[in-house]
Amino acid sequence: MNEMNTDTQNGRPVGVLNDALREILHAKESICAELANLANRNDVTDYQTKIAGLSEAYAASGDIPPEFSELMDKKFVEARAAAEAGAAAFEERKQLAVKLAADVEALIAADDLATLHEIEVLEKKLSENSASAELTEKLLPLKEKLQAEAAATAAVEAEVIKLTDELTALTAAEDITALHDRKPEIEKAFAELANIPRQAAQRYQDAHRKASVRLAQHYETLDLARWESYTLKLDICNELEKLCDIPENELGKASKTLNELREKWKKLGSVPKEKNDEINPRYLDLSRKLQHRVDEFFARKRQEQKLVIAEKEKLCIEAEELAESTDWGPTSARLRELQTQWKTLVRAGAKENELFQRFHTAADRFFTARKAVFDERDKRFNAAAERKMAIIAEAAALTDDVRRAKQLREEFRAAGSAGRKEPELYKQFNEAMERFFNGRREANAGREQRAKELISEVETLTAADPMAARERVKAIRDELRNLACRDTRTAEQTVLRKFDAALEAVRKQEAENRIAASGDVTMMLAKCYAAFKAGEQVELPGSEQFTGFPKLQTAYALISAAVNGD
Repeated sequence: MNEMNTDTQNGRPVGVLNDALREILHAKESICAELANLANRNDVTDYQTKIAGLSEAYAASGDIPPEFSELMDKKFVEARAAAEAGAAAFEERKQLAVKLAADVEALIAADDLATLHEIEVLEKKLSENSASAELTEKLLPLKEKLQAEAAATAAVEAEVIKLTDELTALTAAEDITALHDRKPEIEKAFAELANIPRQAAQRYQDAHRKASVRLAQHYETLDLARWESYTLKLDICNELEKLCDIPENELGKASKTLNELREKWKKLGSVPKEKNDEINPRYLDLSRKLQHRVDEFFARKRQEQKLVIAEKEKLCIEAEELAESTDWGPTSARLRELQTQWKTLVRAGAKENELFQRFHTAADRFFTARKAVFDERDKRFNAAAERKMAIIAEAAALTDDVRRAKQLREEFRAAGSAGRKEPELYKQFNEAMERFFNGRREANAGREQRAKELISEVETLTAADPMAARERVKAIRDELRNLACRDTRTAEQTVLRKFDAALEAVRKQEAENRIAASGDVTMMLAKCYAAFKAGEQVELPGSEQFTGFPKLQTAYALISAAVNGD
């Protein structure tokens, strides 16, 4: 026997199997597969016997090692469970088939008591459960019989509904004559029908009752209707009588009213016989009289319209002549005068729309061209206004640039006219410039005052000690330069020249004094040196006496070092 590896991979033993073990495993696998597929077979009638036989075959197929038996037994249990479930389903289908067969027999036995709905429900169940086709065929004769009866009943019901709807419509109609003539024929047609559904019969009986009531009411009210018609016709005659006496300017509306009264008269029924000779002649006489006045009115109106047409044609001709004009002001005024004249004229009848369109088109052509020119002009005005507003904004922001202020004044003039906005923009610009120059004048006044104070201070420093005031005067000179005050410029130059001259005089005097003192200082230093050379006691003077004499300072330093032993 070959040696077998007991390692597992994915829960199953792997390794080398001998032929006998392989055959047993294959047999058990086959039995498990047959059990699992048992529920899908149609040739099995005794599931329990089949399951028991396969179970015995599995047990008798042989023993296998424990590492295989656990997995194989698990598969066998699952396969047997599937087979048991299939057996239960088979039994359930078997019982359902018996019940469906019983239901079919019950419906067939019911015969006329059965309904199409019950047959259709049962057919659906047979189809859903794959029942025998014989059961469906058994139901077919009963189904066809019931369908034929239902079709016959539906045809009768449709005919009854048709008669009912016709009777209802005739009852609702204003003309009772059609109902009077047709009602007996409808009754006869209904009596000839058999097996009428109860609901349809009830609807017909209800409509028939209403029709009978309607006819009875008609006969009862026929006399009242004649008297009502007489009253309404009397009202029409009275209204015509009033219309015959209306003023001339209201005859146009009277024509429409006359037509309406005529239509109303036509719709009214007959009057009582004893009133017929009274009301009809009166109506004819009044309507003819009013019609005569209306005809005369419209004849005069047509004559007036001819004159109006001539006047409006003249206005159209003049408007068309002015349509191409570019003399915008006078032409615009004249066209408005023509429009005013047009409004004073009455309508020109059938030609009114044609003439109005002609006049309106000519005026529109002029005003459209005028608008295009004015729109272009307004664009220029708006562009100029935008430019000037920008200039005004810059002018309002100016602080001390006089040169730019002058440039802005030139740019404002060069920007062109802003149309109606020009006066306001000009006012705003002048106010901005005035604020700027007022501010400049105030600033100049402050600078001038400050410059005068500085000039006075320089005069004071010049009279005191120019040499000590050099740094202060330098600062004053820078501040005066920054103030740049024109009105004090001459005074500034004069006082600074005086200070410079005084400073120069002080410097010159100091130089002369130093030159005068240089001999004495030199002699003093020579004596010290001679005493040092002679080995005598040397008393050196203070170093401050040599200030301003660089060479003597150097000599003093050398002698001092020698005396001190350095």
